[in-house]
Amino acid sequence: MLHEVLNSISLWLPGVSLMLALTFASGFFSGSETALFSLSRDDLHRFRNGTKIETQIVSSLSQPSRLLTAILFWNLAINLSYFAISVVIARRLMNAEFPRAAWGISFLGVTSLILFGEVIPKSMAVAFSKHVSRAVIWPLEYSVRALDRVIPLLQMTTLALQRGFWSGLKEETILDADDLEKAVDLSSQSSEMITHERNILHHILDLSEIAVEELMRPRGTYVTVCEPVAWLDLGSSMPAGDFAAIVEPGTDQISAIYWLCDTIYNEKQGLESYRQSVVFLPWCANAAVAIHQMQEQMCHVAAVVDEYGQTIGVLTQQDLLDTMFSSSPSRARRILKREAVLEIDHQVYHLDGLTTLRYLAQFLEIDFDSDEEQSITVVGLLHQHLKEFPKVGNECVWKKWKLKVIEVKGPSRIRVLMEPGHHKPRSSKEKA
Repeated sequence: MLHEVLNSISLWLPGVSLMLALTFASGFFSGSETALFSLSRDDLHRFRNGTKIETQIVSSLSQPSRLLTAILFWNLAINLSYFAISVVIARRLMNAEFPRAAWGISFLGVTSLILFGEVIPKSMAVAFSKHVSRAVIWPLEYSVRALDRVIPLLQMTTLALQRGFWSGLKEETILDADDLEKAVDLSSQSSEMITHERNILHHILDLSEIAVEELMRPRGTYVTVCEPVAWLDLGSSMPAGDFAAIVEPGTDQISAIYWLCDTIYNEKQGLESYRQSVVFLPWCANAAVAIHQMQEQMCHVAAVVDEYGQTIGVLTQQDLLDTMFSSSPSRARRILKREAVLEIDHQVYHLDGLTTLRYLAQFLEIDFDSDEEQSITVVGLLHQHLKEFPKVGNECVWKKWKLKVIEVKGPSRIRVLMEPGHHKPRSSKEKA
């Protein structure tokens, strides 16, 4: 066989040279795909404020469908060309009566493409994803741009074939949230699903009904800074919510944030390495939209604005995770770092004005319909009822429970006594 290979070198050398080049190209696109899509969200967050190469990586991955389509197209074109050349070489060798050389080169061709065009590049890309991504991003970006004019034509061809041969093909119906909620309720009879898991599913479904205004951290409950900022400006401890909002001088308008959750400060990189952009959402947007926007923009915080465009609060990714996975999610608990509702006697409670009516209804085990309530929090309910700022001694009734203001320390610090509307204080003998 070696004798045939040496004697036929003039027949297979040009083609094998092209196959080697195509193997390298196949390995490039295979490794690029694996490296880029192996980057974690934390990597992408750091790249957003990195070098020009790193910001280009984030920009390319912001359109994953475009990037993946181009990679798969070029990889397919390269592999088809590779095997076409392999067939031509084998045919020439067979016609020249070198059958063993033809079989040998064909076998080595397939093996080398699998090893050097797929397995080895992908393995290296997984192990060194950040380094490989930096090395391949610019050649890959040019190859994607070269295909931008062809992709619309391919889409039109696909649509024409679909209409011509599968005109009756219908899109599968998307499962409605109400149907999924019913399925969750029915599954409660199954011994395989425990109560906590069912609660998590209900919380996730409720995200499409809860407004971000109900989950956000109100203005004044988080740290704000004006640039330039030093680490010491943030205080001796971690800021509330593990972030600091960057505001424009003289205003409360948020332009960006320093995201400090699970980070270790590096003096060489400075605070700039933790700087992130924010998503802007109207107060009436639901929490499901907030999650989608954060994932799409690869950021941790959304700034909530009112109808006049003023920032009224922020919503973090951690707040959303707490809402989904906590057995009894409470915004007041997250902000105050303590329970918002405290029982001081039988059916007598102290609660904070930040407590949401949804949480209060859950705590009291009574029905709650957000569409019927004009207010979100206890203090909002008092404002709605009193038509003025609450004062000590002011009262109102909500769902047969009497709410009485017992302490006012400012617009955001109001304590309320809650008891049944028919409640009468017990005598000293009854207490004894």
